[in-house]
Amino acid sequence: MRWDDVNARARGLATHLLDRDALAALAAAPDWPTLLSRAASLDYPFDLGAGALVDPPAFDRAVSVVAAYRFRLLGRWLAGRGAVLAVVMEDEEYRALRALLRGAAQGASPGARLHAVLPTPSLPLRILERLARATTVAEFAHDLLRVGHPAGRVLEQLGRQSPPPGLGDLEWALTRLFTERAVRAARPGGSVVRRFAADLVDQANLWTLLLSAPPPDAMTGGREYLPGGSVLTREVFVRLRAERDGDRLMTRLRAQFAGTAIGTALARDPVEWASLESRVASARIVWLRGLARRDPLGPAVVLSVLERIRAEARALRAIAWGVAFGAPATTLAPLMPEAA
Repeated sequence: MRWDDVNARARGLATHLLDRDALAALAAAPDWPTLLSRAASLDYPFDLGAGALVDPPAFDRAVSVVAAYRFRLLGRWLAGRGAVLAVVMEDEEYRALRALLRGAAQGASPGARLHAVLPTPSLPLRILERLARATTVAEFAHDLLRVGHPAGRVLEQLGRQSPPPGLGDLEWALTRLFTERAVRAARPGGSVVRRFAADLVDQANLWTLLLSAPPPDAMTGGREYLPGGSVLTREVFVRLRAERDGDRLMTRLRAQFAGTAIGTALARDPVEWASLESRVASARIVWLRGLARRDPLGPAVVLSVLERIRAEARALRAIAWGVAFGAPATTLAPLMPEAA
């Protein structure tokens, strides 16, 4: 499978992504007007509307529109090599539906639910905005069914159980569905794409182990091993889940993931939930860039650009809301993609 044509275009697209210095300058803005002024001076295709009131939700939506456009653009370039995009989009859809599910279960406002989601080719912004208005989990599942998404059937079937499942069980069902879909989507993409999908499964199993460590989390009761990873085999997972000392578990996890992107993220102390996911994403970009240097004609180039698009969008959103609420720039730094 040839990648040279799409890699050349992806590299061109990457020149328009914001680097860490540009993001840091935005995070250091002392107030909202300064943030908007600095954002306007960057080579970022915002469409904030001439003369319109630009508040954090409008900024957030503009970032979503840019990310969605870039995903569609790469999708057209990839053509028959769509396994690369499919695997990344499975992960993105999982993140989006997990956030919207939580919002429906907790009664969050539609705007608040959309803060953590990015559109995908299968879940464009208009559908995400519709899903964000669901007032109950049952309505959310029904809306997913109406747009033909397989997660709707999974959630609806669980909703028929008695007693009804908790939020943790529903989230776990989404995790299982999307990891299975990511592994399946990766099969025709070659070894690098399959390894990328396996890394996503390893990450999901890692979260289960960390959430199961003392103090136990009530949301992890029904979570079991997910097949398809490469680092955490079922046997290793079972042994690690039996570890009841949190410090020993972390030591063993660091040893198990040594030399991987996840291992790089775990190696830094302290391991904090607020920044661990962004650390893993940054380390994954570094890993993909290394693969791209060794094989510049392989799929790692496109994968790294896709991951940078996602990381940039999340960083911009975190910065915008942080500045709007007066958060110190130092609290935003861990959320920025280190490899951008």
